[in-house]
Amino acid sequence: MGKILQFLVSQRWIFAIFLLPISFWYDIYWYLRSKWVLFTGSAPGKHQERVNFVQKQVLDWQTLGDGRKMCTARPTWMSITQQKITYKDKAYKVELPLMDILEINEEKKYIRVEPLVTVQRLVEALQPKGWIVPIVPEIGDLTVGGLVMGGGIESTSHKYGLWQNICLKYELVLADGTITTCTRDDNSDLFYAIPWSYGTLGFLTAVDIMIIPFKPYIKLVYEPTYSLEETMDVFARETRKDVSKLNEIDENDNDSVEGIMYTKNTAVIMTGTFVDKYEPDKLNRMGLWYKPWFYKYVETFLKSGRRVEYIPTVDFLFRHNKPFYWLTHVWVPFGHNVIFRYLFGWLLPYNFGLMKKMREAVLPEEATNNFVLQDFGLPLRHLTKGIEFYHDQVEVYPIWLCPAKAMDTGPVNALKDDSKDPIHIDIGLYGFSPKPDFKPHEALKSMEKFTREHAGYQGLYAETLMTLEEFNEMFDGSHYKKVRASLPLCEEAFPEVYEKISKLGRK
Repeated sequence: MGKILQFLVSQRWIFAIFLLPISFWYDIYWYLRSKWVLFTGSAPGKHQERVNFVQKQVLDWQTLGDGRKMCTARPTWMSITQQKITYKDKAYKVELPLMDILEINEEKKYIRVEPLVTVQRLVEALQPKGWIVPIVPEIGDLTVGGLVMGGGIESTSHKYGLWQNICLKYELVLADGTITTCTRDDNSDLFYAIPWSYGTLGFLTAVDIMIIPFKPYIKLVYEPTYSLEETMDVFARETRKDVSKLNEIDENDNDSVEGIMYTKNTAVIMTGTFVDKYEPDKLNRMGLWYKPWFYKYVETFLKSGRRVEYIPTVDFLFRHNKPFYWLTHVWVPFGHNVIFRYLFGWLLPYNFGLMKKMREAVLPEEATNNFVLQDFGLPLRHLTKGIEFYHDQVEVYPIWLCPAKAMDTGPVNALKDDSKDPIHIDIGLYGFSPKPDFKPHEALKSMEKFTREHAGYQGLYAETLMTLEEFNEMFDGSHYKKVRASLPLCEEAFPEVYEKISKLGRK
């Protein structure tokens, strides 16, 4: 690594400082814009007009496309993926001005939204009315469309499943310009093919999502563990207290289960239950701007021991927002300093899209070669072996552990061999590998191979080096391909999932 490159990498915080106010005002703009739309109440009346605009662009593609595949015109820097989305450079881009909440139906218990509505907006719209969606991914900038098409998981997923499990209805514009809807009972083949399809079946224009009553606090238990065996035992115990009830929702079970591993042999397992009241001496308003970053705070229980406390629900839902799990410190290493938190903590979180855009502009690709951003899902029975293997390959910590009901749908509709274990664990590996001899391509290939051989899956947002044959070995594409073949002009209009998410596929 040359001296200039070394300087850029070691002093990247200088560039990040300039981004702090830009990110803040960028988020303020979108916040005020969303409030204006809600105030004017115009979104429902304009939805059909916007859908017709999407439809017109698709119909124009049939004569102006010149053999190109279609994709959304959303800038690549706004995507959470680390991948270079080069396929958009030569594709026919379709504008999707679809970012509004359309309806909150309290009688039938659903919210209807357009695909660019963020998780933060969902919570802000529902919470004052006493409702919430059952699965709230911790990063507020994630969009509904991204969660549907790319997969969404959170610490309530052991109870409700992945994001698609709480979706009730989809509205799409298909490749021939048809506007269609689908549910589990009506047009069900399309309904079950959409999740994780990565925008390769049509353009999503609206989603109906289940809502449940909102409770203002969560009673959270922090339980530290001091060996890999103890971590796995506690995590498995809390994830499935009663395997026979996994297809039911029992109010006496944990509402939330999550683990953070700080080393191979130390972790804190957190279990929570949403409640209406709290004990005043155990209240922690962790959402205040000066509060410690969540993962740093949790780490203190490795020394202080088991603890129970109550947290306001909205604070808990976005507990990983400020530190972006544990990646904010990569750009702002002093961000958790108590002085910075009190004086400037209100500027966080960064807007991830702007951060990504700046990183691509400032740092050359080789500067992030040893950076790992991956989620692997393994059946619970393979979790211990998986942690040991991933540790040997990358040694990245902390590690996020999040359980979920095994997928009943997926990017190609089903995981192979998932019936033997009703729970999968998402293993989040985020950070720079400290291994001096780290070889990123070899490590990723090895981890993908291990995951395939143990009935697991890889998050589609992340970089993959799998061949098409290996991808098909990980995922069963039969239903997805059947639906693609049945939709008019679909195969001419859209690439397959593999061609969008894989470096080899994009070539």
